[in-house]
Amino acid sequence: MWQKPLFQLKLGGRVFSPSIVPTLGFLLLLPVLLRLGVWQLDRADEKHQLISDLKQQSQAQAIPLAKALKQEKPDMMPVTSEGRLIPNITLVTDNQTKNGRLGYEVYGLWQAKNVDKPIIISRGWLPRKDFYQKVPQIPAFEGNTVEGSLYYSKGHNPVVANNAEWQQFEGVWLIGQFDFQTLAEKVKQMGYDSAPFIIRLKADDNSEFVRQWELIASPPEKHIAYAIQWFAMALALVLLFIILNLKRVKNNESTSS
Repeated sequence: MWQKPLFQLKLGGRVFSPSIVPTLGFLLLLPVLLRLGVWQLDRADEKHQLISDLKQQSQAQAIPLAKALKQEKPDMMPVTSEGRLIPNITLVTDNQTKNGRLGYEVYGLWQAKNVDKPIIISRGWLPRKDFYQKVPQIPAFEGNTVEGSLYYSKGHNPVVANNAEWQQFEGVWLIGQFDFQTLAEKVKQMGYDSAPFIIRLKADDNSEFVRQWELIASPPEKHIAYAIQWFAMALALVLLFIILNLKRVKNNESTSS
């Protein structure tokens, strides 16, 4: 029964005669592959819209931090804040690349006026000088005002969190990759319950730090590439189903049931 062809369709010198088991597998798997491809395209559209919204917000006039936090969606909003940098707290994420060059991203802890919780601030990116360098030479922080943009975490990275190994060099805490929750947990170990966002400092031509911030970590093109892969797998499944069930007709065989 299971090996008996569901139908037979003669195509020149061959006959297409699929049996029930591969046909059921084909009919179950093909819609899944197509749906995954469509879902990735939908995600790409969502990312395009998100980037557009965040870009528009990031180009707005900077406002005081306390006022920005009263907004419904303050993510990427430019802000200014008066306060002070809490001393002796410097966190660094390694393996950060800019323009193909390896380096570090440096974080401090900022106590803003009119905001209860201290805030993790990203001071920017510094290049790695050589293979043997453990931590960068970090310029001193100056001033009692910062200007930058708010960044809310787009999701926890369990791979980084589960494998997080902090190392201390010259009073600087170093970790291999970025994960906001992991940074916040480290700050909490130091006795500070930080705010649920980061202030990424504004670019400054006079600073040693490079401050080129990505709006989102995963661009729409990545989802389009995934969609192409799913559709390619669906096409391969169709071709494989046809090839495996297309047989040559022998002279002594009949296509009749």
